[in-house]
Amino acid sequence: MPMILMVVLTLALLGGTTWTALQQPLARNPTFHHRLTGVLLALSLTAVAGLVVAGFVA
Repeated sequence: MPMILMVVLTLALLGGTTWTALQQPLARNPTFHHRLTGVLLALSLTAVAGLVVAGFVA
């Protein structure tokens, strides 16, 4: 059950990253857009790495 919850949360984070990147207008503030997208992608990659480690441990 915890692994399923981790997968769902990771997919939600990836979807939220995509949605945020599409909703933030790039032309208005490109620096903010790049930083926000970069931070969210870093969080997503951290979550995916956590899933991989949890998969090997379990």
